[in-house]
Amino acid sequence: MNTFDPASESPAAPLALFGGTFDPVHFGHLRVATDTAIALKLPEIRLIPSKKPVHRDATSASADQRLAMLRLGVSAFPGLSVDDCELTRDAPSYTALTLEHFRREFPERPLLWIVGIDAFLGITRWYQWQHLFDLAHFVVLNRPGFAVASALSAQLAEVWNGRLTNDPHALRSSAHGRLLLHTVAPQAISATEIRNMLTAGASDNALLPLLPASVLAYIRGNRLYARPN
Repeated sequence: MNTFDPASESPAAPLALFGGTFDPVHFGHLRVATDTAIALKLPEIRLIPSKKPVHRDATSASADQRLAMLRLGVSAFPGLSVDDCELTRDAPSYTALTLEHFRREFPERPLLWIVGIDAFLGITRWYQWQHLFDLAHFVVLNRPGFAVASALSAQLAEVWNGRLTNDPHALRSSAHGRLLLHTVAPQAISATEIRNMLTAGASDNALLPLLPASVLAYIRGNRLYARPN
Protein backbone atom coordinates (compact mmCIF):
# COMPACT_ATOMS: atom_id res chain seq x y z
CA MET A 1 0.00 0.00 0.00
CA ASN A 2 1.21 3.50 -0.82
CA THR A 3 1.49 5.69 2.25
CA PHE A 4 2.69 9.18 3.02
CA ASP A 5 5.44 10.07 5.45
CA PRO A 6 4.77 13.56 6.88
CA ALA A 7 8.25 13.55 8.39
CA SER A 8 9.71 13.63 4.89
CA GLU A 9 8.14 17.04 4.15
CA SER A 10 10.58 19.92 3.93
CA PRO A 11 9.64 23.60 4.35
CA ALA A 12 9.89 24.00 0.57
CA ALA A 13 7.74 20.95 -0.28
CA PRO A 14 4.78 21.83 -2.51
CA LEU A 15 1.44 22.41 -0.85
CA ALA A 16 -1.37 21.15 -3.08
CA LEU A 17 -4.88 22.58 -2.80
CA PHE A 18 -8.10 21.03 -4.12
CA GLY A 19 -11.30 23.06 -3.93
CA GLY A 20 -14.92 22.09 -4.39
CA THR A 21 -18.38 22.14 -2.89
CA PHE A 22 -18.10 18.53 -1.64
CA ASP A 23 -21.88 18.24 -1.42
CA PRO A 24 -21.29 15.48 -0.38
CA VAL A 25 -17.65 14.36 -0.58
CA HIS A 26 -17.34 10.97 -2.28
CA PHE A 27 -14.78 8.44 -3.46
CA GLY A 28 -14.36 10.28 -6.75
CA HIS A 29 -12.92 13.28 -4.91
CA LEU A 30 -10.89 11.23 -2.46
CA ARG A 31 -9.39 8.75 -4.91
CA VAL A 32 -8.44 11.40 -7.48
CA ALA A 33 -6.76 13.47 -4.78
CA THR A 34 -4.90 10.46 -3.38
CA ASP A 35 -3.83 9.18 -6.79
CA THR A 36 -2.55 12.65 -7.72
CA ALA A 37 -0.61 12.94 -4.46
CA ILE A 38 1.03 9.55 -5.02
CA ALA A 39 1.81 10.15 -8.70
CA LEU A 40 3.36 13.58 -8.09
CA LYS A 41 4.92 12.63 -4.73
CA LEU A 42 3.06 15.37 -2.91
CA PRO A 43 3.33 15.31 0.90
CA GLU A 44 -0.08 16.92 1.42
CA ILE A 45 -3.25 17.87 -0.40
CA ARG A 46 -5.66 20.15 1.41
CA LEU A 47 -9.31 19.87 0.40
CA ILE A 48 -11.04 23.24 0.61
CA PRO A 49 -14.84 23.36 0.74
CA SER A 50 -16.27 26.48 -0.87
CA LYS A 51 -18.65 28.77 0.99
CA LYS A 52 -20.36 30.64 -1.83
CA PRO A 53 -19.76 28.88 -5.16
CA VAL A 54 -19.34 31.44 -7.91
CA HIS A 55 -19.86 29.29 -11.01
CA ARG A 56 -22.24 26.69 -9.55
CA ASP A 57 -25.69 26.49 -8.01
CA ALA A 58 -26.12 26.87 -4.26
CA THR A 59 -25.26 23.81 -2.21
CA SER A 60 -27.88 21.52 -0.67
CA ALA A 61 -26.06 20.90 2.62
CA SER A 62 -24.89 23.77 4.81
CA ALA A 63 -21.26 24.83 5.03
CA ASP A 64 -20.92 23.25 8.48
CA GLN A 65 -22.43 19.98 7.25
CA ARG A 66 -20.19 19.81 4.20
CA LEU A 67 -17.16 20.54 6.37
CA ALA A 68 -18.12 17.79 8.82
CA MET A 69 -18.60 15.27 5.99
CA LEU A 70 -15.29 16.23 4.42
CA ARG A 71 -13.42 15.74 7.69
CA LEU A 72 -14.99 12.31 8.06
CA GLY A 73 -14.19 11.43 4.46
CA VAL A 74 -10.47 12.27 4.55
CA SER A 75 -9.86 10.44 7.82
CA ALA A 76 -9.08 7.16 6.06
CA PHE A 77 -6.92 8.75 3.34
CA PRO A 78 -3.36 9.52 4.52
CA GLY A 79 -1.95 12.68 2.96
CA LEU A 80 -5.34 14.38 2.63
CA SER A 81 -6.46 17.10 5.02
CA VAL A 82 -9.19 19.73 5.23
CA ASP A 83 -8.83 23.52 5.30
CA ASP A 84 -11.85 25.71 6.09
CA CYS A 85 -10.33 29.04 4.98
CA GLU A 86 -13.10 29.75 2.45
CA LEU A 87 -15.84 28.98 4.96
CA THR A 88 -14.45 31.48 7.47
CA ARG A 89 -14.00 34.24 4.89
CA ASP A 90 -16.92 36.61 4.34
CA ALA A 91 -16.51 36.72 0.57
CA PRO A 92 -17.38 34.62 -2.46
CA SER A 93 -15.17 31.59 -3.06
CA TYR A 94 -12.87 33.18 -5.62
CA THR A 95 -9.78 31.08 -6.27
CA ALA A 96 -7.69 34.26 -6.41
CA LEU A 97 -8.63 35.17 -2.83
CA THR A 98 -7.91 31.66 -1.61
CA LEU A 99 -4.50 31.55 -3.27
CA GLU A 100 -3.65 34.99 -1.92
CA HIS A 101 -4.49 33.67 1.56
CA PHE A 102 -2.06 30.77 1.19
CA ARG A 103 0.59 32.92 -0.46
CA ARG A 104 0.56 35.25 2.55
CA GLU A 105 0.98 32.23 4.82
CA PHE A 106 3.68 30.63 2.65
CA PRO A 107 5.52 33.40 0.75
CA GLU A 108 8.13 31.13 -0.86
CA ARG A 109 6.53 27.69 -0.82
CA PRO A 110 5.36 26.16 -4.12
CA LEU A 111 1.57 26.14 -4.22
CA LEU A 112 -0.33 23.77 -6.51
CA TRP A 113 -3.97 24.34 -7.41
CA ILE A 114 -5.59 21.10 -8.57
CA VAL A 115 -8.44 21.52 -11.03
CA GLY A 116 -10.32 19.33 -13.50
CA ILE A 117 -9.91 19.94 -17.21
CA ASP A 118 -13.53 21.02 -17.72
CA ALA A 119 -13.24 23.72 -15.06
CA PHE A 120 -9.85 24.80 -16.37
CA LEU A 121 -11.22 25.32 -19.89
CA GLY A 122 -13.44 28.04 -18.43
CA ILE A 123 -10.70 29.74 -16.41
CA THR A 124 -10.76 32.90 -18.50
CA ARG A 125 -14.13 33.66 -16.85
CA TRP A 126 -12.67 33.40 -13.34
CA TYR A 127 -12.08 36.42 -11.14
CA GLN A 128 -8.61 37.88 -11.83
CA TRP A 129 -7.72 34.73 -13.74
CA GLN A 130 -4.40 35.92 -15.15
CA HIS A 131 -3.23 36.81 -11.63
CA LEU A 132 -3.68 33.18 -10.54
CA PHE A 133 -0.41 32.11 -12.18
CA ASP A 134 1.44 34.70 -10.09
CA LEU A 135 0.23 32.83 -7.02
CA ALA A 136 0.40 29.11 -7.80
CA HIS A 137 1.13 26.35 -10.23
CA PHE A 138 -1.84 24.55 -11.77
CA VAL A 139 -2.20 20.77 -11.91
CA VAL A 140 -4.89 20.10 -14.51
CA LEU A 141 -6.60 16.71 -14.20
CA ASN A 142 -7.35 15.25 -17.60
CA ARG A 143 -9.52 12.40 -18.82
CA PRO A 144 -7.78 9.56 -20.68
CA GLY A 145 -7.75 10.26 -24.42
CA PHE A 146 -9.06 13.83 -24.18
CA ALA A 147 -7.18 16.13 -26.58
CA VAL A 148 -6.71 19.29 -24.53
CA ALA A 149 -4.96 21.29 -27.23
CA SER A 150 -7.97 21.12 -29.56
CA ALA A 151 -10.30 22.37 -26.80
CA LEU A 152 -8.34 25.50 -25.85
CA SER A 153 -9.49 28.94 -26.88
CA ALA A 154 -6.89 31.10 -28.62
CA GLN A 155 -6.46 33.18 -25.45
CA LEU A 156 -6.02 30.14 -23.23
CA ALA A 157 -3.78 28.34 -25.72
CA GLU A 158 -1.24 31.15 -25.46
CA VAL A 159 -1.16 30.77 -21.68
CA TRP A 160 -1.08 26.98 -21.92
CA ASN A 161 1.78 26.81 -24.37
CA GLY A 162 3.84 29.34 -22.46
CA ARG A 163 3.48 27.65 -19.06
CA LEU A 164 3.06 23.92 -19.73
CA THR A 165 5.63 21.51 -18.32
CA ASN A 166 5.83 17.72 -18.44
CA ASP A 167 8.25 17.57 -15.52
CA PRO A 168 6.70 17.38 -12.02
CA HIS A 169 10.03 18.54 -10.58
CA ALA A 170 9.40 21.94 -12.20
CA LEU A 171 6.61 22.41 -9.65
CA ARG A 172 9.20 22.26 -6.87
CA SER A 173 11.86 24.50 -8.33
CA SER A 174 9.67 27.64 -8.33
CA ALA A 175 6.74 28.87 -6.29
CA HIS A 176 4.21 29.48 -9.07
CA GLY A 177 3.53 29.95 -12.75
CA ARG A 178 3.64 26.49 -14.37
CA LEU A 179 0.95 24.16 -15.73
CA LEU A 180 1.13 20.38 -15.47
CA LEU A 181 -1.35 18.09 -17.21
CA HIS A 182 -2.01 14.95 -15.17
CA THR A 183 -4.23 12.16 -16.52
CA VAL A 184 -6.29 10.38 -13.89
CA ALA A 185 -8.42 7.24 -13.92
CA PRO A 186 -12.09 8.08 -14.59
CA GLN A 187 -14.34 8.10 -11.53
CA ALA A 188 -17.94 7.47 -12.55
CA ILE A 189 -19.29 9.07 -9.39
CA SER A 190 -20.97 12.44 -8.99
CA ALA A 191 -22.37 14.30 -6.02
CA THR A 192 -25.51 15.04 -8.03
CA GLU A 193 -26.06 11.32 -8.59
CA ILE A 194 -25.58 10.60 -4.88
CA ARG A 195 -28.01 13.34 -3.86
CA ASN A 196 -30.60 12.05 -6.31
CA MET A 197 -30.18 8.50 -5.03
CA LEU A 198 -30.63 9.64 -1.44
CA THR A 199 -33.72 11.63 -2.35
CA ALA A 200 -35.11 8.54 -4.09
CA GLY A 201 -34.52 6.42 -0.99
CA ALA A 202 -31.55 4.34 -2.19
CA SER A 203 -30.27 1.64 0.16
CA ASP A 204 -26.95 1.68 1.98
CA ASN A 205 -25.78 -1.20 -0.22
CA ALA A 206 -26.30 0.96 -3.31
CA LEU A 207 -24.55 3.98 -1.80
CA LEU A 208 -21.57 2.50 0.03
CA PRO A 209 -19.56 1.92 -3.19
CA LEU A 210 -19.81 5.67 -3.82
CA LEU A 211 -18.80 7.32 -0.55
CA PRO A 212 -17.24 6.42 2.81
CA ALA A 213 -19.44 4.68 5.38
CA SER A 214 -18.75 7.44 7.92
CA VAL A 215 -20.04 10.07 5.49
CA LEU A 216 -23.15 8.04 4.70
CA ALA A 217 -23.83 7.58 8.43
CA TYR A 218 -23.59 11.35 8.91
CA ILE A 219 -25.98 11.93 6.02
CA ARG A 220 -28.47 9.44 7.42
CA GLY A 221 -28.17 10.82 10.94
CA ASN A 222 -28.83 14.38 9.77
CA ARG A 223 -31.41 13.44 7.11
CA LEU A 224 -29.46 15.24 4.40
CA TYR A 225 -30.73 15.13 0.82
CA ALA A 226 -33.80 13.13 1.93
CA ARG A 227 -37.14 13.57 0.23
CA PRO A 228 -39.13 16.28 2.05
CA ASN A 229 -42.02 14.93 4.10
